[in-house]
Amino acid sequence: MPASTAKASSALTVTMPSDREIVMTHVFDAPRHLVFEAWTKPEHLLQWFGPHSCPLVACEIDFRVGGAWCYTLRGADGRDMVMRGVYQEISRPVRLISTESFDDYPGESLNSMTFAEQDGRTTLTTRVLYPSKESRDAVIRSGMEQGAAETYDRLESHLRSMSGELVITRVFDAPRNLVFDAWIDSRHIGRWYGPRGFTITTHAMDVRPGGVWRFDMHGPDGVDYPNKITYLEIAKPERLVYDHGDVGEPGYFRTTLTFADEGGKTKLTMRMLFPSVAERDRVVKTYNAIEGANQTLDRLAEQLGKMQELITTRVFDAPRELVFKAWTDPQRLKRWWGPKGFTNPVCELDARPGGKILIHMRAPDGVVYLMTGVFHEIVEPERLVFTSWALDNQLDNQGEPLFEILNTVTFAVEGGKTKLTVHASVTKVKGDAAQHLAGMEQGWNMSLDRLAEELER
Repeated sequence: MPASTAKASSALTVTMPSDREIVMTHVFDAPRHLVFEAWTKPEHLLQWFGPHSCPLVACEIDFRVGGAWCYTLRGADGRDMVMRGVYQEISRPVRLISTESFDDYPGESLNSMTFAEQDGRTTLTTRVLYPSKESRDAVIRSGMEQGAAETYDRLESHLRSMSGELVITRVFDAPRNLVFDAWIDSRHIGRWYGPRGFTITTHAMDVRPGGVWRFDMHGPDGVDYPNKITYLEIAKPERLVYDHGDVGEPGYFRTTLTFADEGGKTKLTMRMLFPSVAERDRVVKTYNAIEGANQTLDRLAEQLGKMQELITTRVFDAPRELVFKAWTDPQRLKRWWGPKGFTNPVCELDARPGGKILIHMRAPDGVVYLMTGVFHEIVEPERLVFTSWALDNQLDNQGEPLFEILNTVTFAVEGGKTKLTVHASVTKVKGDAAQHLAGMEQGWNMSLDRLAEELER
């Protein structure tokens, strides 16, 4: 039958060559490998897929023949709509075929996309075959062509910026939870962020979508560089997206960090997307950005080498209010804190954010170990966060601590009992003190045994 033409924009052509088909054609001013990449990688699709009124908010792709994909779009009314399908054919960067189904429409279509390049421009042709004419017509009546035209316009804009990317990858010998934490905790990031010789002062750090991190970088030449980072997406421990600076201002770029587990190690991919190739090249030349980024990641690797973490859980047959009180009442804490055989002749704590901790731990051989700390967060009876420092085994030692630990303790109700989780991240180690950390797990378990005895009183 002769082809009929649906409503189209100046850039997108939509035709219906048969009762069950829709064919969309668009010419992009970009090489086809970039167009193909924009269609097949979540970090790109999240930047452009969908009309402005219904953007893509989540994207999962298993990019192989037989692999599934799932897109979640959010409408203007806040309602989520899901598209999904399975890849049938992948011929990079020439051809892509997959099934597609959509929450609001019955049936499943077969989408065939071809990418043809000529003189650096790519013609993308998408042929959609529906199970029936009724299904095809329902899609047309939904205003599909307008949404598709707006989506393709957004892709055109995104492709102009894709070639302005700067991509750096690094594999760290640390679990990705720990690597991710190093990026979002001010107590960690202040120790490594920036090229060698630089230090930072954080003025505010609000790690949530829409939150801002404001800080000054202090150069070795004495010059201060004000910085602003706005967080866009936080998906621990897999993905972190933020804007550096403000859109339209000099030096602006968007960073997407992905954290991939590789057998206990972490592959970090840093994608810095600039508004244009010219702006990327200007920043690289003016600020030596590639070398600076690599030096920053070198410092991160060194910091991760000093960080260790231990997660200990225990279920107590006691209400969590009582368990929480055993951690925050100094008279109760002194009766159970420390390994078996230890006593605490001095146990002082001010259980409030910013409050100090001081414990003298006396070992069975009479040696006293000094522990100090400070509370960062207290949410009764759910959560405690505090930093602790262990000094050498002499009371008059006022030097650098042996190690520093960031402790997060959570209290969860489980059927009238309390599940306690202690997450201890070692953030700083002095000299050969790492050998002392080998006994940290045993020490925590012995302390929690004593806590169980205390709760039975």
